[in-house]
Amino acid sequence: MSLQSLIFNSAPFAVVPAMMMAMLLFRSSNITLRILSIHILISAITEFSSTLLWSMKINNIFLLHIYTLEEFALLSWFYATIITGKAWKTFFQASVIVFSILTLLNSIFLQTLSVNNTYARGLESLICMVYAIICFNRLINSSSSSMSRHYYLGLLLINSGVLIYFTSSSLLFTLSNYLRKPELTDARMLVWTFHAFFSIVYYLLLFFGLWIIRRSKSYSYYLQAH
Repeated sequence: MSLQSLIFNSAPFAVVPAMMMAMLLFRSSNITLRILSIHILISAITEFSSTLLWSMKINNIFLLHIYTLEEFALLSWFYATIITGKAWKTFFQASVIVFSILTLLNSIFLQTLSVNNTYARGLESLICMVYAIICFNRLINSSSSSMSRHYYLGLLLINSGVLIYFTSSSLLFTLSNYLRKPELTDARMLVWTFHAFFSIVYYLLLFFGLWIIRRSKSYSYYLQAH
């Protein structure tokens, strides 16, 4: 088996460890981790449904259009529980509303449900990169001796996963828009291989972040980065 095949075959299962940790934390964790857990569980359902449809040779692209809206909404909510304040609340709410409208318009008029929504995914990646960078800044500034060290470390790993994944995605989805010609099939496959690889990294960082928080029993700790 080639390295490319190994990455593609492994990618759908990378979410499993994070999914199991999300299931363990869901009922007893704070609102921040509960939102993230819901997102991970939906991600797992979407991933497995996509793999099933693909194995049945059924177009599964429509799932990505739906998933993009869910992913952005829940990640915005996740960060809104960490980065607080009236101005930030307005920022997150406005981001969700504007993004949802643009994504729906894109799915209706530009990239329909049978085509990869690379424009929406690219925009989502850019905004989530901004979220993650702001979160890093707030977490560092909020670090103190009274903060749960393990909770803080767990959030840093989770946020690192978001930043790494969406930074790579913004580049890959933008690049894929210029690789649509038939003669560029190999280059397009290489792009999607990198995307699958960073997806694995993303879910592993989510898992380790949640694992550290659960192991230290700091999942009820509530941090707001002002």
